[in-house]
Amino acid sequence: MLSWRSPGHPQGGGAETLTFEILKRIASRGHEVTWFTASFSGALENETIDGIRFVRRGRQWTVHLRAWRWLRRHKDEFDVVVDQINTLPFLTPLHVQEPQRRLLIFQTAREYWWRQTRGLFRLAAPLGYLAEPLYLKAYRSTRTITISESTRAELVELGIPRARISVIPMAITSPVVEELRPKARPFRLIVIGRLTPAKFVEEAVDVFARVYNVVPDSVLDIVGSGDPKYQAKLEHDIANRGLSDLVEFHGRVSEERKSELLARAHVHVFTSHREGWGLTVTEAGACGTPTVGYDAPGVRDSIRDPRLLGALPDGPAGLAKRIVALHEDQVLYEEVREEAWRFARALSYEKTTNAFLEALNA
Repeated sequence: MLSWRSPGHPQGGGAETLTFEILKRIASRGHEVTWFTASFSGALENETIDGIRFVRRGRQWTVHLRAWRWLRRHKDEFDVVVDQINTLPFLTPLHVQEPQRRLLIFQTAREYWWRQTRGLFRLAAPLGYLAEPLYLKAYRSTRTITISESTRAELVELGIPRARISVIPMAITSPVVEELRPKARPFRLIVIGRLTPAKFVEEAVDVFARVYNVVPDSVLDIVGSGDPKYQAKLEHDIANRGLSDLVEFHGRVSEERKSELLARAHVHVFTSHREGWGLTVTEAGACGTPTVGYDAPGVRDSIRDPRLLGALPDGPAGLAKRIVALHEDQVLYEEVREEAWRFARALSYEKTTNAFLEALNA
């Protein structure tokens, strides 16, 4: 597995969790698994965790070159090489034969090139945006694995044949509540994820402000860490709106605490404009909490219920309208939360791993 991040990386997220959960299960079945990835402060260059051999070289912007150099010497040791694309590719079609290589991609980057790049790297955003459709064409003959129908449709538009793309089901590591229990007041909204511009958390703040105008006993929990400057901007916006006493920043929390916060919330607000899959959407459903988000790639796949999707052009106003409707219609609310809960209960990493291995062997 070639990827730019691994578990423990300060900027790691759902992609790294999914990869780790799959690979450790593959290792437990007797296969030899190596994960080549970037290093980070405090990380070992070589170690084995849960049967996975980790090889860490370079950093986020050099790991692709280091991977090419390393794999050139070790390629014959492997039956299959998985090229995982998160924004930048490892370009394995240039040096790994087709029967040996696979592509793993959770989502296309597209407008994230403009939203996420900062400083001098922003100068490369136009190049990255224009290059993505071009380098993906190099993978047209590569068996591809992704996690949503939305991403598959985008990859087909970019030239990868639909028949060569496998969609594997998602799963979660957090526990699923045994039964749905009534929610206590106040009316609580929650946002979970990295605090970065790519997640559009400022729009969630706007959503909360609009809901608060209609439901005056509303509060908002923001869970996650990220860019300190971005968080400072959020805090400034919240203060200007006079909402500081109603919004709590929890920072990065344990998995147990995250589940507690999700379980007590009434609605999970998901304002991302593009995802491979909304992992926190599924985690919220496991806790009996429905998610309201945009009708956007990957987001619609994880939320699934059109009654919980707002049109992207409508922005925060559309999401706030959906949330107020849930507050005012208890029958509707109980129906959508039960659907989300039952969907989460049916998922498992064993099913995900089986589908991944099937795609490797296809």
